[in-house]
Order: sequence, then structure tokens, then C-alpha cells
Amino acid sequence: MTIPLTERHRRTRHRRAVRYWCVLLAMYLSLTLGAELRPPEWLHYGALFVHLGSVIVGLGAAVLLEICGLLWIRGRSTLGDLRRIEPTVTGLAWLGIAGLLASGAFLEPDLAEPLTALKMLAVLIVALNGVAMTRLTGALGRLPAHVEFVRLPTRVQLWCLWSALVSQAGWWTAVIVGMMNTASH
Repeated sequence: MTIPLTERHRRTRHRRAVRYWCVLLAMYLSLTLGAELRPPEWLHYGALFVHLGSVIVGLGAAVLLEICGLLWIRGRSTLGDLRRIEPTVTGLAWLGIAGLLASGAFLEPDLAEPLTALKMLAVLIVALNGVAMTRLTGALGRLPAHVEFVRLPTRVQLWCLWSALVSQAGWWTAVIVGMMNTASH
């Protein structure tokens, strides 16, 4: 039995909305716990290790995905190539985000510090963009595997570029601000 197209669209929108709320809830919990917890030094250093590893995994995944997208844009690979690596790379990016939120709760973030607030905003934007990209991924999944980027409607091209730009800007902002914040302490 096949589900009517409008019902599938409704379910997809609902799943995306639930994911947005999950991201917001996870950020809220991380910030709330971070403001309340005073972990022992050994746990703080363990959380810092997990935090740095999460940055490496998440940023690395985002860079790899955007490089593969750039290869497709330049005609050096296909959309099919990009679609083959996307699920694995996306999983790694979400692992990085989850690790940042979980470990960040044990790093005693000073939310009154502007750099900390900026970093948290960057992580939130990256996560929300990740949810939003599921719509783009679905749209690209309906296209032929060998479609050239230049043959896409301008709206879809701009959507791809915007999503990649937001991802990279968010990840690099979080990394640079986190480094500056850590160096200032």
C-alpha cells in the first residue's frame, strides 16, 4: 500500500518539526545543566576531551560533505556520489553536535560571557541548519543521480549554496570562538 503524496509530505514536515524541537530542548538542557553543575576536575577534563573530539568529528564531517558538494558543483563528481556519502557524513555531524551539547554541560559555560553566548548560538544554528537540510536532501534525492549542478533551477542551486555556507560559518565560528574563549581563561 502506498501512502498518498500529501500524507507523506505532512509526515515529513511533522518529523522535521519534532527534530527542531529536539534540538532546542537539547540546547536548553545543556545550558541549564551547564549553569547548575560544578563537576570535579577529573570530569571537567574528561568532558573537555569529549568536547574537542566532538568538534573534530562534527567539523570534519561538515567539511567533507561541503567538499563533496563543491566537487559536484564543479562537475568533478555526480549527485549520486554526494548522495552515497551523505548519510554517513550526516551521522557523524550529528554525533559531533550531540557530543558538544552533552560535554558542554560539564564545562561550566559562563553564559554572561559574550563569546560563550556567540559560540552557543553558532552551535544552535549549525544544528537547526542540519535539520533544515533534511528538506534539501529529500529534494536532491528525487533528482537523477547524474544531474549536473548547473542544470538545477537557480532556487535549488542557491538553497544548496546557502545551506553549505551556513554550515561552514556556524562550525568555524564555534571552533574559533571556542578557541578564543578557552585561551582567554
